[in-house]
Amino acid sequence: MKKLNFSLATAFILFYTLFLLIASEIMVLIEPKNYESFFDGLWWAIVTATTVGYGDMVPHSEAGKLLAVFIIIGGVVAVAAFTALMTTQLIERKIFSKKGYEMLDSLENHLVICGYKSPRIEVLKSFKKHYKENIVIIYPDLTPELKNLLEEHNLKFVQGEYNDEATLKTAKVEKADKVMILNMHQEYADAKVLETVIVIRSLNHKVYIIAEINDPKYENYLTKSKCNEIIMSEEYNRFLLSKSISEPGMSKVVRNLLRTQNFHIVTEHPYVNKTYKEAFEESIAKGEILLGVIQNYITEEKLKKIVLQKIRFGADAQKYKKLLSEIKNNEVELDVIINPKDGMVIQEFSAIISMERNNG
Repeated sequence: MKKLNFSLATAFILFYTLFLLIASEIMVLIEPKNYESFFDGLWWAIVTATTVGYGDMVPHSEAGKLLAVFIIIGGVVAVAAFTALMTTQLIERKIFSKKGYEMLDSLENHLVICGYKSPRIEVLKSFKKHYKENIVIIYPDLTPELKNLLEEHNLKFVQGEYNDEATLKTAKVEKADKVMILNMHQEYADAKVLETVIVIRSLNHKVYIIAEINDPKYENYLTKSKCNEIIMSEEYNRFLLSKSISEPGMSKVVRNLLRTQNFHIVTEHPYVNKTYKEAFEESIAKGEILLGVIQNYITEEKLKKIVLQKIRFGADAQKYKKLLSEIKNNEVELDVIINPKDGMVIQEFSAIISMERNNG
């Protein structure tokens, strides 16, 4: 069950309610002829606080009028605080409703984002292009900015720490297609990312895990924990800083490359067993530029299907079995080769990095 937050608005409303009760009794003491009982004082205090002002009871003394001023000012603030509190509760109730949990229960092949950073809209759109609304964000606090994002883009939310197994299970990580773990730059943040990878891998051995870290020493641990992709943000920052000194303008080049939507990793292509020069010339003729090759671009699941198919049709599956064993033992890494030599032959299970040419 979700824990309710004791907010500043809640505290003020409670304090103001106590103040009204005390003010009611004070009015009976100040003006006993006008306010004969505590109920008379309470009636007047509520009418004054809500600025209804029936006029059936009014203070005549200076002390009573001064007290009324404090009640009116506090009432305006209290109404605003109450409105904000109710709005927050209604939004949270919608997000944490039973229906919301049922939607999480039905999720599969979805994207889980562990942590929250203000996303670029084009990045979020690219996520939604692949997963539509099947995106779950895990974060300890439901901040106003995060609430707006969830409401606007109809995303799912699980409140909690992303290295907690129960939280990950609520996000249905065992049925997820991909998990992205963001480094929140807190104390021991990299260790928390590593712990999360280990927990996720114990729940789902097939899911593709992308992890962000700061300290390169964790890269080896993450690789051994079968993290599929490791992003070292600090390493990129250091690269850009150094290149900006030796080659001014490099940061703009990299930024524009990251922002463009024209380059892709292509797995299905006609260049297997061709040289890089042949593939490059063919890609130019198609209005594309071949930037490089990624070797061993194959998942364990896809390779299993190939092995079974080879065995079924009596073909030699020995080399595929060997590769499958290496992948299972985490002995195979993606080998990214940018602008290789002309004579390099593009092997089976190699993807190409291609950029569409701008003919505008």
